[in-house]
Amino acid sequence: MSREGIEKTAEGNAKRMRWTWQILITAFVVFSLISTFYELNHAGDLQPDRHFELVHNFYTDYNFYLSRIREGLEGRWTVVEKYTSEPHNGSVIQEMYVLMGDMGRWIGVPQGRSGDVYHAARVILGFTILALIAAFSQSIFTAGRRKSIAIIGFLLAVTASSWPILTSVDGSPRFGGYMPWWSVMDSLQRITFIPHLLAGQSLIIFLVMALTDFSVIRKSGNVLFLGVLACVLGVIFPPGLIFLFAVLGVYGLLRFAKMRAWLTPYAAIAVMSSIALIYLALITSVYPWKRLTELDVLHPLPFQYGEYGKALGPMLPLGVIGVIVALVSGETAMYPAVAWVLAWLILLGVFQFVPQQSPLRFSEMIPHVPLGILTAYAVSVMYEKTRSAVRFLAVLLPTALIILGIGQMYSSFLWQKDFVDHKIRATTPLVPTGSYVMYPLKDFYTAMLYLEDQTKRTDVILSETTAGNYMPVYSGNTVYVGHDNTVNAEVKKVLVSKFYSGAMSAEEAKAWLSTIPTHVIFFGPQEREEAGGKVLTECYPFLTEAYTNPTVTVYTSR
Repeated sequence: MSREGIEKTAEGNAKRMRWTWQILITAFVVFSLISTFYELNHAGDLQPDRHFELVHNFYTDYNFYLSRIREGLEGRWTVVEKYTSEPHNGSVIQEMYVLMGDMGRWIGVPQGRSGDVYHAARVILGFTILALIAAFSQSIFTAGRRKSIAIIGFLLAVTASSWPILTSVDGSPRFGGYMPWWSVMDSLQRITFIPHLLAGQSLIIFLVMALTDFSVIRKSGNVLFLGVLACVLGVIFPPGLIFLFAVLGVYGLLRFAKMRAWLTPYAAIAVMSSIALIYLALITSVYPWKRLTELDVLHPLPFQYGEYGKALGPMLPLGVIGVIVALVSGETAMYPAVAWVLAWLILLGVFQFVPQQSPLRFSEMIPHVPLGILTAYAVSVMYEKTRSAVRFLAVLLPTALIILGIGQMYSSFLWQKDFVDHKIRATTPLVPTGSYVMYPLKDFYTAMLYLEDQTKRTDVILSETTAGNYMPVYSGNTVYVGHDNTVNAEVKKVLVSKFYSGAMSAEEAKAWLSTIPTHVIFFGPQEREEAGGKVLTECYPFLTEAYTNPTVTVYTSR
């Protein structure tokens, strides 16, 4: 074949490969969004008294993120905590969501539609993270002269799932798994998951690729750029920056002779990015931001290493085998993935003894990515170094794992579909509380719109926790209590319950309300239940009815 023919063949192969990657990435993003499409398609099937909203993950945290986006839609550039009543200055904690709101404001998104911005970010970042996983797999296997294995590594990483638990639903087989309560473990949901998590994970992949490539580090302009990106990672996702430091530390030990020559640029990047951690330490030493660090101490996330190991599925033992094979063979092309896995295992152990940060947070460092790639590497070595019978196994194993992973993804969609169906049919309780997830009442939503129109954004509204959780999103108000991030939430919940149950005298209630300060009291289904049939104006004659509908009354105090 002529040189021209060879070049045309190579160009054609490259073009086909690009199309293959684009089709795979698009297919997985669309697959991840199929439950969202299903819910949107059934928005007209709700109970007649319910208002449709496209809640993602869980309503309390979903509203928390939307409240930040709304602040950007309203024109803010820093975050204020609208879930607590204490006066405070803005910060850049969760700044990403405010900037998302600012971008939405520039393109004309209404203030009450912060959910549109949130879901658009999920889609964009879903494409981004899958493209970066593909790039990471290609960079490793190109360097290792195993280009054809890159797609297998990508597929194993994306479909990696729990060890399957076979169940039956209405006579049909379905896969379950371990740690289903921790959504980040779900291979389908994690593709288009929470925006700041996707952004942080995308930055981790990009920075691991860039910072383990010495041809990138040797250019001074790149050092400044990468230092800024690492600092951004520290703002968006602080545990991600700690994790990145750990990965680079392990990689430095694995390639000490090479890293030693480039200590200055790595030190410069570490200094620049550490600004984010220093700022975080300072800002979380004062309220309301201190509440963020208190939560892990007061309400530690459950974490059992045995269950977590099962939730990681077959990719954990196979990926560890890949680590061992790479270290024994000295395959330096695999060392970024090896360092990733070893750093993750080290931090899981270390943070067992750090109460301010649950080791469960390091499950968010997408370990399935390096484990999937290392699994692909291990089976490729098996294929290269063995004969026909074992070669067949080396082909069969990843094929079976990918098919199993896609089957578990499909089961995940069925579980999500069932959840939506139950929510559509649900009529009780009237508003979501605790672990209940409901579409909000139309009257509940209408009352929020009244508050949006008739109150100032700085007004503090008194309510129970459910209304308090929704108001910063729908009315834009600050609330007395409404999220775990509320300062002294445990004490405030007791005081709110005492007020609505009528256990305070009129004098006590008036004095207490003056300390919040608030002059607007929300009285909806949860508050009415707390009152136990009592008429609030009889308990507190100083209240004046300002708005009422069949479900909600809004009072002002004088």
